[in-house]
Amino acid sequence: MNQETKTAETEKKKGKGKVILVLVLTLVLMGGAAIGFHFYWQDANYITTDNARVTTNIIHIMSPVGGTLDRFNTFEGQRVEENEVIGWLENAGPIRSPVDGLVVRSHAVENQVVSPMEPMAVIAETGRLHIEANISENDIMRIRRGQTATVTIDALGNRQFTGYVSEIGRITQAELTGTALFFNTGGNFTRVTHLIPVEIVIVDDVDLSHLIGVNARVRIRLN
Repeated sequence: MNQETKTAETEKKKGKGKVILVLVLTLVLMGGAAIGFHFYWQDANYITTDNARVTTNIIHIMSPVGGTLDRFNTFEGQRVEENEVIGWLENAGPIRSPVDGLVVRSHAVENQVVSPMEPMAVIAETGRLHIEANISENDIMRIRRGQTATVTIDALGNRQFTGYVSEIGRITQAELTGTALFFNTGGNFTRVTHLIPVEIVIVDDVDLSHLIGVNARVRIRLN
């Protein structure tokens, strides 16, 4: 093989190498563009948060007056109906459940002396079970009632449940807990992003009464 042939072969290989390099760079750029578009599309169409949990109304059953429990056979795990008699206070009459629910704590026993300051039982309202998702104040104006949501619950693995936004909070969590202002050790104000609770109701047939308080993940579809 003469020198001219060798030079031609070398140039040919270089040309192929350049074509391959261009193809690789093109594929990388296309992949990066696709990933970028995916995240842009997700941000434009969904709000996702891991700051969510299963919750409901928690009701503390208190004695209306001080006295002795003539009867109290309520136990943890018991399901009760609204207005059902769950105990009887001597000289004061029946103690009733204010809601349909599940007894999650029972603090009293028959013949115990009780006072209005001490809870006798704690009932979780099963008809109000929902997901509470805490949404950043920067995104809250994008949330509307009726928007569909996809929910996964840590305790139930990767199962996905369909729900919708039923209520939007009117006050931040920090304001509710009295921690709206934040100061460092030097006394300087620190600006933080606050969270507003959003209620998600699951429409799928799933029993959440034994999962109150567990973590969840929510993805809300923006309309």
